[in-house]
Amino acid sequence: MKRRRFRLSERAADDLTSIYEYIAAENPAGARRVVDGIQAKIRSIAVLGLTGTSADVPAFGLRMIIFRSYLVYFRVTPSHLLVLRILHGRQDISPTISPKAT
Repeated sequence: MKRRRFRLSERAADDLTSIYEYIAAENPAGARRVVDGIQAKIRSIAVLGLTGTSADVPAFGLRMIIFRSYLVYFRVTPSHLLVLRILHGRQDISPTISPKAT
């Protein structure tokens, strides 16, 4: 399997910040654990190469993994794993990722 680096899109980075801030309002240490866990999961899938579940709807080539209650949407390129969004499982993905999102 090919080892890849990962990159967060601006929206994915904003998602991580929002997740942290939401949880930190009640539990700062828990917020750090959740964000660290999400980042560790992303690093591990980047190392594994192509993994996750196909999530071609709404965008071709989109893949997804689950970490706790969060869904991490990404695309795999020859050199990178590009994380497009990180959303809570109850959020609707369809309006947030377009087929041309990069």
